[in-house]
Order: sequence, then C-alpha cells, then structure tokens
Amino acid sequence: MKVVIITDLEGVNGVLNFPDWCVPEGRRNEVGCRFLTEEVNAAVAGFFGAGATEVIVVDGHGSGGSIRAELLDPRAALQRGAKVSPIFNDECDVAAFVGQHAKAGTPNAHLAHTQTGEAVDFRINGVSLGEFGQLSYGFYEKGIPVIFASGDLALTYEAKDLIPGIYTAAVKEGYNAPLDATCPADEIMSRQSTALHYPRAAVLKEIKQQALLAMQKFLSEPDSFGIKPLPGPYIAEAEYRATAKKYIPILGDLPPRRITTGTHDTVAGAFTEFYGKLEWGTPEGEHYTLL
Repeated sequence: MKVVIITDLEGVNGVLNFPDWCVPEGRRNEVGCRFLTEEVNAAVAGFFGAGATEVIVVDGHGSGGSIRAELLDPRAALQRGAKVSPIFNDECDVAAFVGQHAKAGTPNAHLAHTQTGEAVDFRINGVSLGEFGQLSYGFYEKGIPVIFASGDLALTYEAKDLIPGIYTAAVKEGYNAPLDATCPADEIMSRQSTALHYPRAAVLKEIKQQALLAMQKFLSEPDSFGIKPLPGPYIAEAEYRATAKKYIPILGDLPPRRITTGTHDTVAGAFTEFYGKLEWGTPEGEHYTLL
C-alpha cells in the first residue's frame, strides 16, 4: 500500500508570512522547513500505523528544497521534482497533502493563492480550482484517490467540498477578506498574513490521527473517497493580474489578462497546455483576452 504525500509550505502551522518563511532567503525559512517536515512525519506515522507499506514524500513547494531530509521519518522516501506532469507521481495507491493552502480569492484563508499571486481565479470547465483541486483531478484521472489533506481551515473546507469523504486536519485559520482582481499581485501575500495558529503539539497529534483514520477507511471502504464529477472534454481558463516585478522580475510587464486553452480529452492535457505553454506567454493571439 503506497502513499504519495504532496507538500507545500504556506499551509503549515507556525508559518506566519511569505517573505520571512516561504522563500529560501527568508530569515525564518529554516524554521518553516523544519515545521513542515515535522507535520509530514506526523502524517507518515499515521499512514504506517494504519497499514501503509511505502510512503513517498514529494517536496512540492516552489522548486523544492523545503523538506529537511535529515529530519524526515527514515521510513519515508523523498522525491524532488515532477516525475509525471502534472501530478508528480502516479506510482501509488493513494495520495495525500500536507502544508496545503487554499485557492486564490478564498475568504478567511491564510496566504491563499493559485500557483502565483498573479492568478485571480483558475477554472476547468467553469469549476474554480486551486492547487489542491488541480492536482486532485489529476490523481483521480489516474485512478488514485486523495484521502487526506492538512493546511489552513479554509483549505480543509475546500478539500471537503471537492472530495466529501476526505479526512482533514486544520492547523490554523486566516482572518482575511477575499482579494479581488483589483489587488496588486505584490500585495497578495502581505494582505493575507493574519491568522490564528493552533497549538503545535495538538496540530501534530491531529495530523497523525486523521492520516491514520484516512488509511483505515480506505483499506476498509476504498470507494469512500469519490471526487465531484467533472465530465470532459476539458478547457482551462484563468484571469491574471498584471505581473509583480517584485517576485517574478524576469517576466517583464504582462498586463491583466484572461487565458483560455484549447479543448482536451484529459484534465492533465489542459493543465499541461496552460502551465507549460500559456501562463507566462506573450499575451496575444486566440488564447488571450486583455482585461
């Protein structure tokens, strides 16, 4: 029974803001990475305690490098870099998320965004999806259910709405108003940094317990983790703010725009065209509408 855990950093308990905690040069990044690894270890312990035989941890924040290998549970393997785009690894029985944040525009979320602060909203066939939803549909397309997710409280609501049977663990809750398209990209994170962080010992205990219960439920009732139907064919579209030079200086000045893919037989195909070809392309042609 093989589990793949997808990790992120913004949805970790104790990670307070983006510039100090979520980038390698941040003065608290090392602590944030340790906190993430501790939360991953709690989930690993829960999965093994319920009968998992193998756990692969995918270092999914940014370009990787946030999992501290020397602190990782020695029973877990560590993967950096995407093996199978866009779902990282499809050689597993079930998938889980640790440290995940809510999608862009979510009210009362902490450090919410969808891939980048420039994104206002991302949709597949009109259904709004964040990073959790995008990857979840990618996994389900491969026949892999998502059974567990931890992150801020808003993320747990998002996960349960998409996968009603999923087990979750909330580690903090945001106190922030939703941000619309008028918010500049370089203010997205700073304006979503207010949150209540739950007691850390209780958080680690809850992650372990919910991961254990999720695995037990899957082993006894594997059909309990159905995802909301999303019939094909598939078209991805999204609205983007003007580029924030502060975070992505190499892109230059890209204006506010709507991006729309062609039609695809698979969700993975729509993601690949959007993120692989269109997201940071020159905003002209049939795939772009200036806003």
